[in-house]
Amino acid sequence: MQRKKASSHNKVRTLFILSLISYPLILFLIFYVFVNLNSIRMAFFNVKLDGTWEFAYFDNFITFIKGLTETGNVIGMSMYNSIRMYLINLVICMPLYLIFSYMLFKQCFMHKAIRIVVMLPQIISGFVICMLFVNFISGPDAPLSMLFSHLKIFIDDKSGMPIDLLYNEKTAFATTIFYGIWISFGTSLIVYPNAMKEISSEVIESAQLDGVSNMFQEMFYIILPLIFPTLSTFLITGLAGIFTEAGTILAFYETNAPDYVHNMGYYYAKLVKNANETTYPMLAAGGLLMTLIVAPVVILVRHLLEKYGPSTEVQ
Repeated sequence: MQRKKASSHNKVRTLFILSLISYPLILFLIFYVFVNLNSIRMAFFNVKLDGTWEFAYFDNFITFIKGLTETGNVIGMSMYNSIRMYLINLVICMPLYLIFSYMLFKQCFMHKAIRIVVMLPQIISGFVICMLFVNFISGPDAPLSMLFSHLKIFIDDKSGMPIDLLYNEKTAFATTIFYGIWISFGTSLIVYPNAMKEISSEVIESAQLDGVSNMFQEMFYIILPLIFPTLSTFLITGLAGIFTEAGTILAFYETNAPDYVHNMGYYYAKLVKNANETTYPMLAAGGLLMTLIVAPVVILVRHLLEKYGPSTEVQ
């Protein structure tokens, strides 16, 4: 009787576990495994005019690579902008995130006001914030355009009107970067300060007794090494999504963005929305090619960060 009860209990337990994991497992198999396998298959085929598929060898890869190397081609411009966005986030944004996070951690002057300002895009709907930002800076009746007109600055030489920051070739990309930096502060100022709060006060007091005399030394020699696992996670995930992140371009322009602000994430989102079967093979080949480039780099960076990054363990 005990064996029968145990067997019945195990069956119920197994059915319960299967009921929990079956739905997400089915979604994973359909929307990840099947979609990616189908994308790999499409990279080596082309669609004929009669709708049939034919093996294309590496023709789709060659077409994509030619697009990268041709001057003025939107594919090459998109990849260049994606790399620029990542480098800006790495060189400019991440130091700013760490500095502001450290200021909040130390409860500097006006730290509550700073937290509210940078958290505002996370509190209010992202769509509402984006719409307000666009209406504030873009269009002849926008407050910023009226200010430019009053001050006689940033005037277009041809039209005599204030420049539109979202549709001027010299300012559009920088404007999207600025907005992206602002709205991304919220997430960073949640993660980094919380990671810093996990550091024991005894560690900081001990460092001060050992000669750490100012905030810069404390941040550089104590705080950053102790939150390095969190920092390395952001570095690796950012690198992994270098060619898939569309940023705020899709929110600003929908599918009507000028070529000079395209990045690879937006380029793919735009083409997939408007594409037909004849376009998919080239897009699939490009996605596979970028995966073959980025995946080894991500694995290498992860290995280097784990091997040469600061560690709190005794060697």
